Amino acid sequence: MNIRHMLAGALTAVGLAMAPQVAAQGRPQAGHQQTPPKKETPKADTRFGQWNSGWGAKPPAPPKHFTKQGEWYRHVRACQVKFRSYNPRTDTYRASGNRTLRCRL
Repeated sequence: MNIRHMLAGALTAVGLAMAPQVAAQGRPQAGHQQTPPKKETPKADTRFGQWNSGWGAKPPAPPKHFTKQGEWYRHVRACQVKFRSYNPRTDTYRASGNRTLRCRL
């Protein structure tokens, strides 16, 4: 028997001895369940109310004249539904005669 055969046999034996340890690294031990790490959900900013992303892009902060705390997003959505030309940045819409009016909903 030459050295190559002895060396190949020794490497094979070491590889077989290590195989159960390597295979077990990716699996949980019997009787134990792996739980995924908990993801921290960022807290929603509710100063202006709740905005549904299905309504489109989130509007900017309310203008100075709007003082109802927590009602801004509800107000914006109601004005968007009622007036196609509503602009949340200025809280206005275009009325007949090309007049600009503030939304009062």
